Amino acid sequence: MRPCISTIGFNYRSLLSVQILFFSIGFLCITYLILSNFSQVSVESIISRTQTQSVLINNTDRIVLNFERQDINHVVRSEHKSFICDRMRKNDGTREINVSSELDDHLLNILRPYCDVVPIPRKNWIPAKRYIESDIVFIIYTGAYFYHSRATAVRDTWLSRVTHKYFFSQTPYPSLPVTVIENAGETYLSNIKKIYSGMQIAYQNHSRTAKFYFLAECDTFVNVPHLLKRLESFDYKQPVIIGGFPNKHTCYIKRNVTNYISSYLSGGAGFFLSARMMKLMIPKLNSYFENDWPLTEDKAHADAALNCLAHSMGIKSTLVPGFWKFNPEKTLKDNGKEKFYADPEPNTFHRTHPLAMHVLDEFYIHQLLDRLGNDKNFDELMKFTRQFVITHYELLRIKIRECILPPI
Repeated sequence: MRPCISTIGFNYRSLLSVQILFFSIGFLCITYLILSNFSQVSVESIISRTQTQSVLINNTDRIVLNFERQDINHVVRSEHKSFICDRMRKNDGTREINVSSELDDHLLNILRPYCDVVPIPRKNWIPAKRYIESDIVFIIYTGAYFYHSRATAVRDTWLSRVTHKYFFSQTPYPSLPVTVIENAGETYLSNIKKIYSGMQIAYQNHSRTAKFYFLAECDTFVNVPHLLKRLESFDYKQPVIIGGFPNKHTCYIKRNVTNYISSYLSGGAGFFLSARMMKLMIPKLNSYFENDWPLTEDKAHADAALNCLAHSMGIKSTLVPGFWKFNPEKTLKDNGKEKFYADPEPNTFHRTHPLAMHVLDEFYIHQLLDRLGNDKNFDELMKFTRQFVITHYELLRIKIRECILPPI
């Protein structure tokens, strides 16, 4: 007997309805669990991100690279922090060996010692308002012996973020690049010709736009953001020489000693010449160095000569703080903290070893980032970061072309 079609249909429909019911209940349960978990994760994630943002805003250097948990507790937690200086400290002054990477070792044992040497402002960064970096032409005098050490270190650090710059020397070397001064020589005495001939080249190329010219040696570390702030009260249309760390030297006329002893600005620490000062000096340079200043090794002080020339024109040099004749360690040793720290934003350090040039530059980059972050000055922070990234990759392209340093 054939089964009734209606009965089969009823059984099939009943089975299908039960399956649908169970599927629906299962789907709803799974959906509930997923949504519950998702909701919980989302709330926790939002809280976590909010807390993280708060930490990043108020504690810009919370990130501690690969430290063990017990080490993290030693990090100073304050509102205004230093990425380098507020890391875990040891009181006995010995090298920290409990580090888990080469980067940690560099941060703790190479950079952090400067926290006990130079001033450490953590906030209240005020940028230069009157002049910008591209208003300045930077003149560096060097020699072939220093191309692979001092000069390259300067090029790869603070000078890489400078728009208008010159290395003046006799021996060609495109990697810096060097602007050649013919027949200058490569002795200490050659610095005189490198400077006065280089000044003429720089002035010829930039007389319409430059507002100041800055002269320094190839072992001088320059903190350009600090340096620019020294010009706030000076008018480039007035004849001025600006610098620091004065020395004394006798002046000459027709290579004869005069009664005047110049208190001249240290060329090692670097000094400024205003555009107006350059305009007045340039026509007199060749005659002065060829006829008046004695060209002997013991008188090869181009900085003293330029200050004497300015004095003969009725212009006295202007002293401002922050120009230091020696590296930070010796500056602290010779002057003590009270005098050294009287101005917390040093401009220059002379006699800086090439390796220390890199370390100082990195240290002061971190310090500026600390201050901008602690001030919540994000516009200035972004502006500086963009400039740093652009110049960093330009420097990498230079390094790629160099590969192995070419012979001099």
